[in-house]
Amino acid sequence: MDLSKAKLPKIYKRNGRDCYFDPIRKRLIYITPEETVRQKVISYLLDVLEVPAGMVQVEEHLSHYGLKSRDRADIVVLGKNKDNDAFPLTVIECKAEKVPLDEKAMNQVLDYSDAWGSIYTLLINGDREFCYKYDETKKQYVQIEKLPKYADMLTGDCAPVEQEVVPERIPFEKLEEELRSAFAEDEDGYYTGISKYTPMELALPVFNLWEGLLDVRVKMPTGKYGMFELLEDYGVRMLTYGNASGGQYYGPYRSFLVSIDGNTEIFSIGITTNYPRTIICVAHDDEKTSHHALQMSVDEDAVAAGKTVKFYHNGRIAIGRIGSGKKSELREMVSRRYPKILTEGKYYLGSITADHLLRLDEPDVIDLVVNLISYSIVRDEFREIVKARK
Repeated sequence: MDLSKAKLPKIYKRNGRDCYFDPIRKRLIYITPEETVRQKVISYLLDVLEVPAGMVQVEEHLSHYGLKSRDRADIVVLGKNKDNDAFPLTVIECKAEKVPLDEKAMNQVLDYSDAWGSIYTLLINGDREFCYKYDETKKQYVQIEKLPKYADMLTGDCAPVEQEVVPERIPFEKLEEELRSAFAEDEDGYYTGISKYTPMELALPVFNLWEGLLDVRVKMPTGKYGMFELLEDYGVRMLTYGNASGGQYYGPYRSFLVSIDGNTEIFSIGITTNYPRTIICVAHDDEKTSHHALQMSVDEDAVAAGKTVKFYHNGRIAIGRIGSGKKSELREMVSRRYPKILTEGKYYLGSITADHLLRLDEPDVIDLVVNLISYSIVRDEFREIVKARK
């Protein structure tokens, strides 16, 4: 959807603030980045996709269609069934520009669509979009190229998205050239996950490791490791996590479904930049929250010796709004729960020798992943103890 030419409603002043006059709700709406995207989408629906204005609803409550929920969908396009009753044909979720369209946002709008039984689903932030249609034969939503015109929505005429072929990995001898080229074009390391300020003797092996983690053709074998049993390598997911200081980390993570003493959890590993450093993040999704269990600075905690890099952590730990936990108490708990990573003053999490393309199924990489997740498990157990004590 090209929203660049979408017409925005006339702007008025109300209480000293700019407002749009919403053509659907027929009232003044304060202007926000998200509302601007919403109004552009409404304009596109009416002018380009030829949806009748009477078949568009904005901020529609799910409860209006018999669902026990206080949630609202941003935009709903209605259709008519054979009895001429209106039903939600398309559910649209709008985000402000630059807001990540991650898995959480995707699941939110798909849940709305599934609950309502709508045929089409659209998630859009003005820069990017994902569009889906429910496939009756597969009993699931499948991605389509774009939202069709209203007449085609009613008949189900739309084009499926061609499945992308997983690209071959960058040849080992070209990794450094690729990384330096990316640094020249992409100063913040967004596309590589590696900060251009990280020394090359660390940046290049970590880039190699990250490429290996992103290679979905290779899976980590299931089985018992460290403090957990790996039930399934979940592959790559687009996720957003925050930390205690308010930072946001968005991008691809390699996710693992694990069992810890009979409890099933998801841990995910990502590599990203936090100016000017490169950070290895281990995220944890439990039933209550999604958060970073560990953030390890490559620049501060990794040591290079030739093509081998050893990864350490200093033991610092943040505990939500409580602040920092005591490093001595964490160390005592690690000594009981996972002593194999204890070293003088730091925690040793493993090493890689990057003289070849690293893969997720080779021993050194598996050992690093296992230690990262196991250490994160202990850290989260420690957090819960401190929170309960406070």
